[in-house]
Amino acid sequence: MLERLWNVGIKVPDLERELEFHRASGNEIVLDEELSVDDESYRLALVKMGDKYLHLGERMVYEAHLDAPLPYGPVHVIYICDDFEADVERQIAAGATLFLGPLEATAGFGHREVAFFRTPSGWILEIAKIYRHDVPEV
Repeated sequence: MLERLWNVGIKVPDLERELEFHRASGNEIVLDEELSVDDESYRLALVKMGDKYLHLGERMVYEAHLDAPLPYGPVHVIYICDDFEADVERQIAAGATLFLGPLEATAGFGHREVAFFRTPSGWILEIAKIYRHDVPEV
């Protein structure tokens, strides 16, 4: 089952400016690194805000798999799951469309297995099974 919301992905036009804003607001920048996916480099920033993380980026790793570029603003939510294969099947049976994954991802946040879906109304859902967690718990 999906256990909890882990973060919200937000596409921004200027990541440096957004990070400056969050620092000035008192939010902790937990991670700021380059991530390579399918021979493309993506800058990943993770901001701790209260009891959740914001995943900020100028481009999202799954964006090339979509029909059109994402708008700026909230673009996806990530849920932590406890049984990855069953949860992938459950999302598909419920009407979501798998468009990327399952795949394994290892970066500064740790090691996990992920899958990206479009729900019937079109918003993007990522589920993740965490194998190693390298950022502070929220």
